[in-house]
Amino acid sequence: MTDQNRVWLNEKPHSVEGHVNTATLLFQGNIVWGPRGCHDNTVDIQTALRQADARFELRLERKPHSVEGHTRTINIRARGRMLLENHSCHDNMQSMADIINGIWIASPPTGAAADE
Repeated sequence: MTDQNRVWLNEKPHSVEGHVNTATLLFQGNIVWGPRGCHDNTVDIQTALRQADARFELRLERKPHSVEGHTRTINIRARGRMLLENHSCHDNMQSMADIINGIWIASPPTGAAADE
Protein backbone atom coordinates (compact mmCIF):
# COMPACT_ATOMS: atom_id res chain seq x y z
CA MET A 1 0.00 0.00 0.00
CA THR A 2 1.20 3.48 -0.77
CA ASP A 3 0.21 6.82 0.65
CA GLN A 4 -1.89 7.21 -2.50
CA ASN A 5 -4.51 4.88 -0.98
CA ARG A 6 -4.78 5.00 2.77
CA VAL A 7 -7.12 5.41 5.73
CA TRP A 8 -5.59 6.56 9.02
CA LEU A 9 -6.49 8.06 12.38
CA ASN A 10 -4.84 10.88 14.32
CA GLU A 11 -5.22 11.68 18.00
CA LYS A 12 -7.26 14.72 19.04
CA PRO A 13 -8.43 16.30 22.29
CA HIS A 14 -11.30 14.38 23.90
CA SER A 15 -14.82 15.49 23.02
CA VAL A 16 -18.17 14.00 24.03
CA GLU A 17 -20.53 13.04 21.23
CA GLY A 18 -23.97 11.49 21.09
CA HIS A 19 -24.02 8.24 19.15
CA VAL A 20 -27.36 7.67 17.43
CA ASN A 21 -26.37 5.27 14.63
CA THR A 22 -24.86 1.85 14.19
CA ALA A 23 -22.33 1.47 11.36
CA THR A 24 -21.53 -1.75 9.52
CA LEU A 25 -18.89 -1.90 6.77
CA LEU A 26 -19.45 -4.24 3.86
CA PHE A 27 -16.97 -5.13 1.11
CA GLN A 28 -18.54 -6.58 -2.02
CA GLY A 29 -21.69 -7.28 -0.02
CA ASN A 30 -19.95 -9.09 2.87
CA ILE A 31 -19.68 -7.69 6.40
CA VAL A 32 -16.03 -6.95 7.21
CA TRP A 33 -16.46 -4.63 10.23
CA GLY A 34 -19.13 -3.75 12.75
CA PRO A 35 -21.74 -3.17 13.77
CA ARG A 36 -20.41 -0.35 15.95
CA GLY A 37 -22.03 2.72 17.49
CA CYS A 38 -21.37 5.98 15.69
CA HIS A 39 -22.29 9.67 15.52
CA ASP A 40 -24.43 11.41 12.90
CA ASN A 41 -21.24 12.75 11.30
CA THR A 42 -20.43 9.21 10.11
CA VAL A 43 -22.45 10.00 6.99
CA ASP A 44 -19.38 11.98 5.86
CA ILE A 45 -17.22 8.87 6.27
CA GLN A 46 -19.84 6.91 4.33
CA THR A 47 -19.69 9.43 1.47
CA ALA A 48 -15.88 9.49 1.36
CA LEU A 49 -15.68 5.68 1.27
CA ARG A 50 -18.22 5.55 -1.55
CA GLN A 51 -16.07 8.05 -3.48
CA ALA A 52 -12.89 6.13 -2.68
CA ASP A 53 -14.00 2.64 -3.63
CA ALA A 54 -17.42 1.54 -4.87
CA ARG A 55 -16.81 -1.97 -3.50
CA PHE A 56 -17.34 -0.64 0.05
CA GLU A 57 -20.69 0.19 1.61
CA LEU A 58 -20.95 1.73 5.08
CA ARG A 59 -24.48 1.00 6.28
CA LEU A 60 -25.91 3.29 8.93
CA GLU A 61 -28.93 2.39 11.05
CA ARG A 62 -30.56 4.34 13.87
CA LYS A 63 -30.07 3.11 17.43
CA PRO A 64 -30.94 4.38 20.92
CA HIS A 65 -28.89 7.42 21.91
CA SER A 66 -25.65 6.87 23.83
CA VAL A 67 -22.90 9.31 24.81
CA GLU A 68 -19.31 8.40 23.99
CA GLY A 69 -16.02 10.19 23.63
CA HIS A 70 -14.21 11.02 20.42
CA THR A 71 -10.43 10.95 20.73
CA ARG A 72 -9.44 10.53 17.08
CA THR A 73 -9.87 12.02 13.64
CA ILE A 74 -10.12 9.92 10.49
CA ASN A 75 -8.53 10.65 7.12
CA ILE A 76 -9.26 8.96 3.79
CA ARG A 77 -7.09 9.26 0.68
CA ALA A 78 -7.71 7.36 -2.56
CA ARG A 79 -5.63 7.66 -5.73
CA GLY A 80 -3.74 10.53 -4.10
CA ARG A 81 -6.91 12.55 -3.53
CA MET A 82 -7.88 13.54 0.04
CA LEU A 83 -11.54 12.66 0.41
CA LEU A 84 -11.86 13.24 4.16
CA GLU A 85 -9.45 15.05 6.46
CA ASN A 86 -9.33 15.27 10.27
CA HIS A 87 -12.94 14.17 10.70
CA SER A 88 -13.85 13.60 14.38
CA CYS A 89 -14.43 9.94 15.22
CA HIS A 90 -14.27 7.30 17.94
CA ASP A 91 -11.12 5.27 18.41
CA ASN A 92 -13.08 2.16 17.34
CA MET A 93 -12.62 3.36 13.75
CA GLN A 94 -8.96 2.20 13.89
CA SER A 95 -10.01 -1.39 13.28
CA MET A 96 -12.12 -0.26 10.30
CA ALA A 97 -9.13 1.66 8.88
CA ASP A 98 -6.93 -1.42 9.30
CA ILE A 99 -9.43 -3.58 7.40
CA ILE A 100 -9.76 -1.08 4.53
CA ASN A 101 -5.98 -0.70 4.27
CA GLY A 102 -5.54 -4.48 4.25
CA ILE A 103 -8.03 -4.83 1.42
CA TRP A 104 -6.38 -2.00 -0.52
CA ILE A 105 -2.98 -3.73 -0.20
CA ALA A 106 -4.41 -6.80 -1.91
CA SER A 107 -6.64 -4.93 -4.34
CA PRO A 108 -6.30 -1.14 -4.82
CA PRO A 109 -9.45 0.99 -4.76
CA THR A 110 -11.87 1.11 -7.64
CA GLY A 111 -14.89 3.32 -7.97
CA ALA A 112 -16.24 6.82 -8.28
CA ALA A 113 -13.05 8.67 -7.32
CA ALA A 114 -11.29 7.33 -10.42
CA ASP A 115 -13.90 8.92 -12.65
CA GLU A 116 -13.85 12.38 -11.08
